[in-house]
Amino acid sequence: MPKINYKATLLLFILALINIGFFLKPSVTESANLTQVKDTLQTSRLSFAGRVKSPTAAGSSHVWLYTTGTDEFYSISTVNLHAGDSVTIGSGTYTIVDIIDDDEFTVTPVLAAGDADDTDPIYYKSKAQHVITFNTASAIANGYFTVLIPANTTTSTSNNGSPDDSGFDFNDTDYPTDPDITVTANNVTGYTFVTGVATPSSEASCNSLYSTGSYHCFEVHYSGSGAVGTGITITIGSTGGTTTPILPSPNSSHNVGTADSYTFQLRHYDGSNNLIDQTNGKIALIEAVRVTATVDPTITFTIAGVTADTGTYCGVTRTAASVDSTAYSVPFGSLSLNTFADAVQNLTVSTNANYGYVVTAAEDDELGKDGATTPFIADTTCNSGPCTISAEQEWTTATNNGFGYSLQNVDAASISFEYNTGAGTFKARPFANLADTETPQTLFSSSAVADSQNAYVCYRLSVGATQAAGDYENVIIYRATASF
Repeated sequence: MPKINYKATLLLFILALINIGFFLKPSVTESANLTQVKDTLQTSRLSFAGRVKSPTAAGSSHVWLYTTGTDEFYSISTVNLHAGDSVTIGSGTYTIVDIIDDDEFTVTPVLAAGDADDTDPIYYKSKAQHVITFNTASAIANGYFTVLIPANTTTSTSNNGSPDDSGFDFNDTDYPTDPDITVTANNVTGYTFVTGVATPSSEASCNSLYSTGSYHCFEVHYSGSGAVGTGITITIGSTGGTTTPILPSPNSSHNVGTADSYTFQLRHYDGSNNLIDQTNGKIALIEAVRVTATVDPTITFTIAGVTADTGTYCGVTRTAASVDSTAYSVPFGSLSLNTFADAVQNLTVSTNANYGYVVTAAEDDELGKDGATTPFIADTTCNSGPCTISAEQEWTTATNNGFGYSLQNVDAASISFEYNTGAGTFKARPFANLADTETPQTLFSSSAVADSQNAYVCYRLSVGATQAAGDYENVIIYRATASF
């Protein structure tokens, strides 16, 4: 019987235990999903893909819309259109002026020949920059990230620059000679990125590497050691929309007010094209909400008296002896011969009229005794005269008797003249006389909306010794007219 080598047997037993332990606890390959993955869109507004319907006609601004859908054209109401949108109708570009109802809207300019045919396409192209953010899960040296954005299932139309009903359009019919879509990523510790590559789903370079499904591929390579838990941002497209994918239009099962959901993928590859990490995310797209409100046309016009004993108006400083006006009267009272009597009113206008307003003035007649037509205080001819209802002259000589007015602008957009026009002291005009069929004259105006624009009307009166005694009066008629 051979002798047992106990030392050798013990050694073999120990080695067997070591081997068993190794197989019970094998080595682990470090791999995990990317975390906090999201695609923040500049806008989540769906594109629009509808069709022109008769009686839409060339030369008209009125567009009718089909309310039944067909392949690729499932926008069947004006719900997702808004005034100011730039739309493609046929092959022309138009701006929406007004939404009339669910299936009618107006555009500018009028429809060109060939853009108003029955079933011509109507497109609104919603373009949104994608900002993809995430945290890395694996430290991979000199690798790259790829974002896969859903593309139209019909790859022949996924790159034609028009909205698609089942995915994003690559928006670049010139690819690959002119690949416009921009892809960038931020450099951080462990990752130095180069300019990204954008590839439409119709290209073999996208489908062959990234396998199943219809996706546009956006790829950014980096040099560096990589790291775990590093925040990365990848940006696809521009905020201006010219180098940006077009968002999908509604699909055949779309319900207005309910978002269509799309799945995008984010992948991390090593330098040998081995997929290391992958995470899917969701994009929800829905119609924009059209908020409407009606602002009624308005204009307010006020006349206010001036009674303060301080202040200078049209170059004349008021004192305690000055004439006080009210909103409805200018009571000059007893007059001193060949002496100026001055009074002031404040005229103010506000309007929301797009084309502004005009304030005009005229008198019913010259100042007549007891309201009669004769005798009367003549309208001014100013100093050297004659000043007219449309041409001002200096009026500083009180013995040149008469009645007239001047103006001082506060903040009106435009005024016909002022007291100091041409370095004058008190430039004046007589009021237009309705009794002589003269046309009311513009005092001040604006060509746009106005908020409390105002000017002062400065009245001046002087009489001579031959003026018959009595009470004199007339009526000044102011009119504020808005242009909507």
